[in-house]
Amino acid sequence: MEITKKEALPGVIVLELRGQLQLGVPCTRLQIAVEDAIQSKQTRVVLDLTNVMKVDSAGLGKLVNCLSALKIAGGAMNLAGPNNAVVGLLKMTRVDKLVKSFPTAQEAAQNLASGAATPQ
Repeated sequence: MEITKKEALPGVIVLELRGQLQLGVPCTRLQIAVEDAIQSKQTRVVLDLTNVMKVDSAGLGKLVNCLSALKIAGGAMNLAGPNNAVVGLLKMTRVDKLVKSFPTAQEAAQNLASGAATPQ
């Protein structure tokens, strides 16, 4: 899995994920990317899942772990562009109650910039 970091709006970064978020190296790469963002005081993060075709149970757990780490650091996280399979997984496991999903990274970033990241 590849991860590209960019600033979407002032104070909001987007981590673009490409590939499969699954047990092993992909989960480790995501954890390192989020830890690096926290160390850099960039705690409002959008995970762009547009190019992620598969998320397994380890990947789902890592999403929750990243959300938790960002919240502890005083930040927040949104998801962008999850495919139907990922949306179904988020709903089935009720993770959709913990983190908001948006069709695009720009919409997810605007939501974080406005400070409204907590799901209703």
